[in-house]
Amino acid sequence: MKKNILIILFITLVGAQGINSNINSYKTNVTLRPFENGIEVIAFVEIFNRNLQFLKKDTKFESSYNLNISLISEDGSKIDEKSFSETIVVENFSQTVSKVNPIKIITSFEIPLQEFNINFSLKDMDTKLIGKKQKKFTNKNLPSGNYSKIFDPIFVKNRQGSWKFGLDKYPTSIDKVEVKDDILEFYQYFSLNKGDYFLDISLISDKKTVWSKSFEDETNKNYDYKLLQIPIENIDTSDLRVKIQVSQNGNVSSKSFPIKFKNDYLMLSSIKNVNTALDQMNYILNTEERKELRELKSADKEKFFKKVWAKRDPDITTKENELMIEYYKRVAFAEENFSRGTSGGWRSDMGMIYILFGRPDDISRSMNPQQSYNYETWYYFQINEEFRFVDDFGFGDYRLRTPFIY
Repeated sequence: MKKNILIILFITLVGAQGINSNINSYKTNVTLRPFENGIEVIAFVEIFNRNLQFLKKDTKFESSYNLNISLISEDGSKIDEKSFSETIVVENFSQTVSKVNPIKIITSFEIPLQEFNINFSLKDMDTKLIGKKQKKFTNKNLPSGNYSKIFDPIFVKNRQGSWKFGLDKYPTSIDKVEVKDDILEFYQYFSLNKGDYFLDISLISDKKTVWSKSFEDETNKNYDYKLLQIPIENIDTSDLRVKIQVSQNGNVSSKSFPIKFKNDYLMLSSIKNVNTALDQMNYILNTEERKELRELKSADKEKFFKKVWAKRDPDITTKENELMIEYYKRVAFAEENFSRGTSGGWRSDMGMIYILFGRPDDISRSMNPQQSYNYETWYYFQINEEFRFVDDFGFGDYRLRTPFIY
């Protein structure tokens, strides 16, 4: 009985993405680079159709949004603000839940060098729901140096389009660096005085310099930059740093940055290691896979992880495994919302149902203190199922009461 239900739930996970649209799951990215009198803050936003609520208008579907991006100073005052609005019209329902071809918004602000927060607020004009994101820039992650100001390296990956860093060069975080053909590519910006200068760039692995290059150049601006393409074949990238040193008129500024590479199988930051990620696959591994996993050595688990998710990839023509990403987003939500005591939220009954079904279409609750217990019922209309969880003792430990699937 349990096996049959889990098979049905797994099919639902693949086919019911429309019920998991989330106003908070739009993507943002922020980079800094110098300009004559301060810094340029460049904001990238990607809004997917599935983030919004579409309403049927005649034979088509329509949705509207408003995006606000604001810069707030350390004392709470507004530095600058920009807003973007659009009405989206698509031809059919499948496009309303699409996770491809997002709306891309790129904008920039020019401000003095200072601590600030950048706030994003995406409002669905139909549901009035608002998704908020924030990134803080404190002295720890602002450009620094005794004389020259050295900015964080801006790593880029190949992505079709114009992104303010050259054609098809999309900026990525230093914590999620991607490498193609064993080439590490990044822009290095720095502010300094006009005139001659020396620049030294080196890669350090395990406290040893594995690559270095020196430049002697001049600038007629108060800043300059270099685009670096560094071969890293046969270099240990597990503990890699880039060190930047700028020398001008006898003054020297230097700074080093740790580089963290985006793992091609751990797609989300919520996945900390392969052992935990495999444990969290408990609900969808079949009998043969469980047996194989029990017999594996630790060194072979990463290969096994890739293999079992490759078999479940719903679209092999895309770079990402959409099902794996959706699954671990649900695991992360369950960890954050359903954890009780020392038990992980993904192990809870609510966590299990959320991971396998996603967000319920409707919820009813009874929180009457005069009753002997509290309960919560989740409804899934598309598959005609409902699940009732009961908190017998009033401590928030909800257990699945019906249906009984153990």
